[in-house]
Order: sequence, then structure tokens, then C-alpha cells
Amino acid sequence: MIALRFSKCVVIFAFLVPSVCALDTFIAAVYEHAVILPNRTEKPVSKEEALLLMNKNIDVLEKAVKLAAKQGAHIIVTPEDGIYGWVFTRESIDPYLEDIPAPEVNWIPCRDPQRFGYTPVQERLSCLAKDNSIYVVANIGDKKPCNASDPHCPPDGRYQYNTDVVFDSKGRLVARYHKYNLFAPEIQFDFPKDPELVTFDTPFGKFGIFTCFDIFSHHPAVVVVNEFQWTVFSTPRPGTTYCPSSLLSHSIQPGLEPWASTCWLQIPTTPACT
Repeated sequence: MIALRFSKCVVIFAFLVPSVCALDTFIAAVYEHAVILPNRTEKPVSKEEALLLMNKNIDVLEKAVKLAAKQGAHIIVTPEDGIYGWVFTRESIDPYLEDIPAPEVNWIPCRDPQRFGYTPVQERLSCLAKDNSIYVVANIGDKKPCNASDPHCPPDGRYQYNTDVVFDSKGRLVARYHKYNLFAPEIQFDFPKDPELVTFDTPFGKFGIFTCFDIFSHHPAVVVVNEFQWTVFSTPRPGTTYCPSSLLSHSIQPGLEPWASTCWLQIPTTPACT
């Protein structure tokens, strides 16, 4: 039996999965804070100003990570838009974005921060995971350059994605997920070409990951549960304890009981999903 323990102030919803974990028990922490937001502007700020704001939010998350690790948590999940907020245009979010590589590159940003260019946020998240020996799940922005050879390349020459990243307890990047079902106000981001089915292994089980509004669509949420039957955590509506099961149970393939096959951690998210 898996044991899940959470802070009193965090609203979560969990199904237990006896068969997916190597450890007999694991402890998951879920965290939400009042995000420090940038000033509303249609013009991009400097990278230095953007990093200053992001570091203020990471300072808050750092305290939560340290407390979770001290209390024995194996993994901590932080909220969507929790590092820079959500009020942006396509242009104004640019200085907050970093190039996030695929996990296959086997990268620990805390040890080699310059390997993929300017990545101070990934470096700091990696160090938080490494220094506290805990898995850290966070939401940041990814940007990928493109050119005229790509018929779908945006006019500004880059794709911008709402992105979840996972760093293992050694600080290694082990998962990157581009949100597929963007909410209407997310004009600053592009839709990925195809839905991604992203998973990562831990000593306490295999996890799939998706974000917020993804919970309302077959891809990737239902596909992850139906095809892979793994432990799953997501970013659905905050303040509820029924959203994941009530939405997904109608779409689960016949014969598969979501209660027996899925472990949900309901975590906070942007107000766009409230």
C-alpha cells in the first residue's frame, strides 16, 4: 500500500496504486503560493529584470522544497505559472523563457549550467532538487527557434510552450512536457504539433504528467491512463476534490477501474483554470 502524506493547507485528491512502486510507501508534497506577478506591460522587460522576479518566486518555492524534504517527502509538485505568473503577451513573455532540452541529453543543470545556453531557472530548480534529495516538478516556459523551412513557424521565428519540467533527486532533468490543451487566455504560448505522452521513473513508481486544461481532453490525460495505467499527477482546478476522477472516469476504457490503476495528486494551477 502506498502512503501519501500532504500538508494540511493543500487540497489534493489521490487514488492508491499498490503495484506501481518499488518502495512500500512514498510521501508527496503539493504546494501553492501567492505568485509574485510582473507589472502589466506589452513590451518585454530585460532578461535581468525577468530573472529577478522569477528568483523571488523561486525563493518562496525553495522554502517549501526544504520543508518538504525535511519532513521526508520524495517528490514535490509546484503550481503552473508559479514562477512568473500568467499575464503576458507573446512578446512580453520572451525574457522569461529558456531553451529546455529533451531529457535524453542526460543533463544536471546544477553541475553544468552553461551546456544549453542561458538557463538560470533550470539551474536553480536542479540545485533545489539535488541539494535536498527530492524530485521537483515545476512549470516554466520553453522556446524553440524555427525558420521559413517550417511552414508552421510563427512570424517571430520561435515556438513558445507552456512546459512542465521534472528534476530527480540528483538534479537531473528527467521529464519535459509541453502543455497541449491551452486555455483561451494563454495567447503567449503555441500549441505543440502533437500531444505528448510524457512519463518518468522514480524509485517509488512511474509517473505521467500533464497540465491544467489537459484534464478536459482525451489527449493526453485519458490516453496516459488507458494505455499506460501509471501513477499520474496533473494540474486541474484548485480547491476541488472531484475534478480528476469525475472527468476521466467517463472516458476510461471499459474494464479499467481508475480507482485501482491511478494515483492522482491534485495540485494548484493558474487562475485561468479556476
